[in-house]
This record gives sequence, C-alpha cells and structure tokens, in this order.
Amino acid sequence: MLKFALGALILLVGVNALIIPANDTRIYHTEYNWYADKTFGFIETANPGAYIKVNFTGASIGIALAPPLLNITYATLTWSIDEGPEQNEKLPAPENFIQLASNLNKTTQHSLYLFVKNAEHEDRWYGPGIRIRILNFTIDDDATLIAPKLASKRMIAYWDSIGEGIGVYGDLPSSDAHATWAFALAPALDAELSLVAWGAQGYTVGGTGNTPPLWNSNGEANSSAWKWISSKYPRSFEVCPDYFINGHGTNDGLKKINPDLVSAAALGWLKEVRQTCPTSKVFLIVPFGRFMEDAIIKAYQSYQEIQHDHSTVLIQLGERGSKGLTEWGATFEAVDGIHPWAWKSCQLGALLAAEIVPHLAPTFLSL
Repeated sequence: MLKFALGALILLVGVNALIIPANDTRIYHTEYNWYADKTFGFIETANPGAYIKVNFTGASIGIALAPPLLNITYATLTWSIDEGPEQNEKLPAPENFIQLASNLNKTTQHSLYLFVKNAEHEDRWYGPGIRIRILNFTIDDDATLIAPKLASKRMIAYWDSIGEGIGVYGDLPSSDAHATWAFALAPALDAELSLVAWGAQGYTVGGTGNTPPLWNSNGEANSSAWKWISSKYPRSFEVCPDYFINGHGTNDGLKKINPDLVSAAALGWLKEVRQTCPTSKVFLIVPFGRFMEDAIIKAYQSYQEIQHDHSTVLIQLGERGSKGLTEWGATFEAVDGIHPWAWKSCQLGALLAAEIVPHLAPTFLSL
C-alpha cells in the first residue's frame, strides 16, 4: 500500500521532485497542537490555528495528505508564499495533493506559511472524522528546504469556539482561527503560538467533535483533554512552553454548571500544569464575557494559598473585555452576543497583551 501511494504521488508531481517527510526538522510545525510521527514521518492535527513555517529554494512546493476518513468537506487549509495574499483549499483535496506554488523564481529563497483556517465539527477526537494529516512535502529535485526564523518564545493557548474563530465573519463556514485574539497576542509576546481551541468545551464540559472537558483528575484521554492532542496521541511537554494561556469558563457558565465544580477543575488544572512544567509562566484568564468569574478567582486564590506561585497570574479584563459578549443576542461586538467579530477579537488580544506583558521578565521588556 505504501509503495502504491508513493508511486501515485510520483506520477502526480513528476519524477523531478524531492519528496520530504512532513516531520523533517527544517519544517517548523507548532509544537503543542501537531502530532509528529517518528516512524512514518507524517504530522497530524485537528486544531484550527495549527500552522507550519518553512523556507525553500526552487520553483515549486506541494504537500501530500492522507486520504480522508470520511467523504465530506472537513477543513480549510490556508497558505501564503513569500508573504503574498492568502490562498485556500478545502479538504479533502483532489488526489490528496495540493500544489502550493509553482513557477517561482529559482534563483531566490522563498517562504511558506501554512495554517488550518477552520475545521468542521465532525468527530475530531476519536475518529473516524477530522484528520488533517500531512504526509510529505515535494520540492524540485535540485532544491532544498531551509529552517525559518522563529520567534524567541513558545506559548500554548487553551480556549473554546472563540479561540477557534467561530463567528469572526458572521457565520460558521467563514470561521477563521487566524483572525482571533490569540494571533493578536502572540506577536506581543514574541511567541510561536500553539492554539488548542475546541468549540463548546469548558473546564467541566466536553466540546464539539466529541472532545472531552479540559481537565479531569484521572488524566485519561476520554475525560481530560489538556494533555492530549486526540484520543490517540498525548501532547508532549518534554520541552515546556514559555507561556500557558487559559481562558475557559464560558461554556461552563452557559451550561450553568455548579461553580464549585468549575472552581475545583480550574484548581486541578493549575496544580497539574505546574507539576508538569515547573518554570512556565501561567496566565489564567477570566473569559471575555466574565462567565464563571467568581469560580475562577476562587480557584486562583486557593492555588496561591497552596503554592505561592509568582509565575502564575490571574488576568481580569473586566468591563473592557466583556462589553457585548455576555449573553446570546446580536450586539455591535458579536454576531450572536458571545462570539466576537474579527476586529473585536483582535482588540481583545491587544487588551490581553497590555495585561500580560508587564508580568514578564524585565529582560523581555528591554528587547
């Protein structure tokens, strides 16, 4: 089967092409929302906002994807070549191959930035369902890949449909994780962003696509999502991110979960994150609409009584962040009163940056 697939790919891209596994070390993929397979060389994600950066020489570049698990439109990939206008392809792609660029200038170095723009709400956790699996990259046979220049820090952000970019342009089909607060915040922190956002998820409630709640004391993949990419793949914290960002609580509030349960889950998450990554900065965010605010404050205060942890910080935007985002019903800020428009989401990212940056090391502020 592997030989047949490789042969079909060669026929598709031509014999004068280099085929390079997607997990090649010169290809940067955001560390905490892609699974990189060491045996077969593929990378896989189900998270909108997951992205790839790589530089290359030659006139062309393309990607081969694994066949879809379901015969439906399930995601949109978006990319830019040499910082040019974005291009899009809905998945599944014809022949499971996308020619990202061709007829480029062979004498210059080029850049590729590729990200998952959105994904449908089919099963994204257990399968069959959403599986954005990139098998390999193809470039000209006399070309090469070059590692890109990266930001100095790494951050992982846990959120819900607001993080996914649901509603940023007014409807579900035009959802765009790239037009959200998270991608506005990341440059302010000089960080590469691993966005882990599942619609409808909360501390205690599961999300769309069969995703489990963010945290549960048993830590298993079917009930505690924060340390798992999917039910199959654990999230590696062998190298910890510089920053954890967590803004859950909206869906716990909308579903009227007992605040004590939410507080206990938020406290459990804080303790487990600190045990897993002892030196990371952790920013616990009260959701933009101020859902479960008292429960989250209680969790933070309880945690600090135990830990006295100066590297874990509570961020409250108050009325600056909640205007127009507190209940269902269209507002100026949100198509439905919950999910902010793209311009509002980016403003919220700027507000978060203004609150977070003063808590970072003076050496960072002097850069």
